[in-house]
Amino acid sequence: MLERETFDKFCTAKYPGFVAYAHLCLRGGDTAWAEDIVQDVLYSVWKRRIFIKWDPANGGGRIQSYCLRSIFNRCIDYLERRKTRMAFDAEESVFLEMAEKYYDPDRNPVIRHLFDQDLRESLDKSIEALPDRTGLVFRLSYIEGLSHAQIASRLGISERTVDWHIYSALQSLRTSLSGV
Repeated sequence: MLERETFDKFCTAKYPGFVAYAHLCLRGGDTAWAEDIVQDVLYSVWKRRIFIKWDPANGGGRIQSYCLRSIFNRCIDYLERRKTRMAFDAEESVFLEMAEKYYDPDRNPVIRHLFDQDLRESLDKSIEALPDRTGLVFRLSYIEGLSHAQIASRLGISERTVDWHIYSALQSLRTSLSGV
């Protein structure tokens, strides 16, 4: 069985070379990942120490070979996962580009028209549901663009009454259009 002191000496001696090897396998990738992989491999060796035969004559040659093979395999796994993630990111990027180009209502007049049409229909129905005088005042103000003074003059009512009709119309429209 591998003793702690022997294992510590092995790790101290081999760690820099293992990290350099992992870094090489990761094609010069992130050094932190290389260190993580090496530490993970060494921890795995320590967990399995009861199954490992340590040969002091060759300085742990078999363990070194095992570690190198394990580091290589884990680096390959990491690169495969990264490649898959990058492919996914590339696909997602293409989709986002398409979505921005084709699905954005500010850039796609067809989608904007569909939503505007639905809103217009809902708004028209809500305005039709207003009491006659309130609906008329609202149309004159918001659709024809008349001022409150012009509406008051045209309908023979006070500006305060115009204000009240506009306020009433807006409250009613907020309520009826809240689900749209």
